[in-house]
Amino acid sequence: MEGEEALQKFCNAQRPDIIKADAAGLVKAISSILPDVDKKAILENDTMGQDQVDSMHEALRVSCDGWVDDDFAFMKPWGFELSEIKVPVLLYQGSVDLMVPYAHGLWLAKHLPQEHLKNHLIEGQGHISIFIGNEGKMIDELLAIAKP
Repeated sequence: MEGEEALQKFCNAQRPDIIKADAAGLVKAISSILPDVDKKAILENDTMGQDQVDSMHEALRVSCDGWVDDDFAFMKPWGFELSEIKVPVLLYQGSVDLMVPYAHGLWLAKHLPQEHLKNHLIEGQGHISIFIGNEGKMIDELLAIAKP
């Protein structure tokens, strides 16, 4: 809300710790936006933890610009109306997600065209933990959509 300069300053202050972090360091660096289930997913699932570390390192390798752009995308129209969507949408949202509020997932589930929506609002899951145990289902659903 304070503008791009303030957000760049905040993100750039976080960047050095994140780009040198292992899984435990990443959890420490972003703990304010990780519910316990996400912390556990990163720390106890080696594959998930390393994927998160690699993703954050790559995302911030050059700069924080992508992070800044992503944050500002929350504050302006997306450039289309949800009612215009004419393709399948898989909506996964965990009830304890601290990165994307559960209320937003509920709102999307209500406002996306129902004939194209397959929604999965999952109690007790976070932004990261939601993948564990659901990967196969997610892939199967994506493959089903991709087949003509």
